[in-house]
Amino acid sequence: MILGRKVRNLFRWPALRLKAEPDQCTNCKKCTANCPMSLDVNGMVQRGAMEQSECALCGTCVDVCPKDVIRFSFSAGK
Repeated sequence: MILGRKVRNLFRWPALRLKAEPDQCTNCKKCTANCPMSLDVNGMVQRGAMEQSECALCGTCVDVCPKDVIRFSFSAGK
């Protein structure tokens, strides 16, 4: 999965990704507390870098965010 993600990013192929709006985040940290992969999702949101090789794109952070700061996007990335 990690190798596939690197190849996808290298060629900028469209794929399912997480997007975030850091300026709308209230730092409640529910996303980090509920992440089944124990990732610092709140830190990822604050940096504006939602790409993480360990992320399984399960969507738990999307579901628990009270302000809908995190969402799924189908795009080619940066």
